[in-house]
Amino acid sequence: MMDRFKNILVATAPGHLDPLTLRAAVELADANNARLTVMDVVAPLPAWRKKMNVEGRVIDIEAELLHDREEQLRRLLDNTQSGPNVEVVETVGEPFLEVIRRVLAEGHDLVMVGEPVAEKPDEPHLSSGVMHLLRKCPVPVWVMRSGRVNNRRVLALVDPDPDDPIRDGLNDLIMELATSLAHRKGWELHIGHAWTLAGEATLRSSPYVGLTGAMVDVMVRDTEAIRLGQLDMLAIRHVTETERAIHMVAGAPGVVLPRLADRLDVDLVVMGTVGRTGLSGLIMGNTAETILRSVRCSVLAVKPKGFVTPVKPARRSHRTGKESS
Repeated sequence: MMDRFKNILVATAPGHLDPLTLRAAVELADANNARLTVMDVVAPLPAWRKKMNVEGRVIDIEAELLHDREEQLRRLLDNTQSGPNVEVVETVGEPFLEVIRRVLAEGHDLVMVGEPVAEKPDEPHLSSGVMHLLRKCPVPVWVMRSGRVNNRRVLALVDPDPDDPIRDGLNDLIMELATSLAHRKGWELHIGHAWTLAGEATLRSSPYVGLTGAMVDVMVRDTEAIRLGQLDMLAIRHVTETERAIHMVAGAPGVVLPRLADRLDVDLVVMGTVGRTGLSGLIMGNTAETILRSVRCSVLAVKPKGFVTPVKPARRSHRTGKESS
């Protein structure tokens, strides 16, 4: 399934050229015989600062900055031993908007972006630009964090729901990507799911609910068994029993799933980012945002079929460099 990516876009963060992300993108593009574009977005200068007249010569400052970034990118690409079909794109604007507009214009099927590890390990951080990408980009976004130990483990976070075909389709996509990556890289595949009995605290404590603690205990056990059965049904569609490790954790997903990722010390989490199903009304849920902001490893975030980005296509063309040689 990872070979579905044939038109990959690497988005560099302003002022941050990440060799790890570029190497991973080059490796994936080579393995898939895919087109690779490296895109850098520079913040626009105020009109009065874009050009200056120095001793009778008009200096286009913005163009010089773009050229400098392009050459830095090319040098970095040369060091990654990239192939001949790597395109470098330089433009000005709001980075996440320009990246999504490029996706819409050129049909990219994966966006990869580097995000430095948090200065404080206990406080994972995602920049506002990356969060905007995760919320609004119509294709999968792979956020790569450097500085992690390579433990060769991938964790697929799923939430089976047989009554919701859109959500269950998203679960299948998560599993397909995670299993494909595990097979291709020889990584361990872990599957994580958080579950609760809805309203358990109220059922146990409310004076208006006529249930004994033993009755609620039975309901908890039944809920766990049902969720495990649904998880098994999802898993067997994609991998054999010996190829996977299933982790059912009780509690709020935004709390227990990041802890699971930490406990397993995984390299990558594959997860969905949509909280409300439908078609064009899809949004990122609070739980997804909490997980994304809490995990400390790299994340491959996907959306279900039918997602429509709120970002409108560009009305102008980008400044595109020549193909790297």
